[in-house]
Amino acid sequence: MSMNSVKRWMEDPKLRRQALTLLSGTLIILSLAARYLAGLASVADSLLAAAAVVAGADIVVRAWTNLRNKAFSIELLVSIAFIGALVIGEYWEAAAVTFLFIFGAYLEARTLSKTREVLGQLLDLAPTTAVVMRGGQQVEVLASEVAQDEILLIEPGAKVPVDGLVLDGFSAVDGSAITGDSIPEEKGSGDAVYAGTLNQNGTLKVSATGVGADTTLARIIARVEEAQDEKAPTQRFIERFARWYTPFIIVLSIGAYLITRDIELALTLLVIGCPGALVISTPVSIVAGIGRAAKKGILIKGGEYLE
Repeated sequence: MSMNSVKRWMEDPKLRRQALTLLSGTLIILSLAARYLAGLASVADSLLAAAAVVAGADIVVRAWTNLRNKAFSIELLVSIAFIGALVIGEYWEAAAVTFLFIFGAYLEARTLSKTREVLGQLLDLAPTTAVVMRGGQQVEVLASEVAQDEILLIEPGAKVPVDGLVLDGFSAVDGSAITGDSIPEEKGSGDAVYAGTLNQNGTLKVSATGVGADTTLARIIARVEEAQDEKAPTQRFIERFARWYTPFIIVLSIGAYLITRDIELALTLLVIGCPGALVISTPVSIVAGIGRAAKKGILIKGGEYLE
C-alpha cells in the first residue's frame, strides 16, 4: 500500500471504518470457529480481544477528542465499557459492543458519502459555459462569469446555464431535473427558465435573472447540504440524552464499586449501560432518508421535516 493510499485511508472515515468493521467482524467469526469447531477456548478469547481492540481504537480516539473539547460523548462510555469488559474477561461483550458501534459509525459515514455523490450529480446538471451577447458579438464564457441581466443565447440541445426570462424564441424545455415534471414544457417570450434544464429544439434568447449561487439549482444543492446538519427533534433529544447519560452511568458504576467493592459488578454495569445503538440510530436514519430522497429528486429541508 502506497503512502498516498495510507493517507487517504486515514483521512476518509468511510474507508477507515469499513476496514475496521471488516477486520473486527472477521476476527469474531474466527473466534467462533475456534471455540465451537476446534474447541480452542483460549484462542477464541484472544481473537475476541483482538476484535475489540481493532474496533475500539477508532472509538477511543473519538472519545478522547470529545473529552478534550469538554464533551461527555457516548464514545467515552463505550470506550470505558469495552476496556472494562476486557479487564474482567468478558471478551465477547467487549467485541460485540465495539463491533456494533463501529459498524453503525461506518453506516453513517457511508450514507454521508452517498449523499455527497448525489450532490455531485446535481452539480453535473449545470453547464460550465454559457454563450452571451457582448458588444453585439456572441462570446462563450464560464457560467459563473455571467452577469445579472446579461443576454444569453441557448442553442437547441444545450443546457440552460442560469435562471432567466425568455426574451425571444420558442422551444420545449425539459425541466425534469429541477421541477420533477417528466413532460417538457414549451417556453416562449416572458417565460422563466432555470439553470440545469435542457433546451430541446429551438434557440432561446434569455435575460439572466439568477446567476452564480442565486440560481434555483444552486439553492437546491445548498439546501440539501444544509439539511445534513439540521437535526430532527428526536436527534437533538438523543444527543442531550447521551450528554447526561454518559456521566450518570460512570458515576453509578463508581458508586456500585464503592458500595460493593466488586469491580466486576461495576464494570458489568458499564457494559450493559451502553446505549450505542440508540444513539447512532437517529443520525443514520435522518441522513440516509435525506440522501435517498435527494437521489430520487425529492428535496427535504431537514431532519425535522423528514420526521
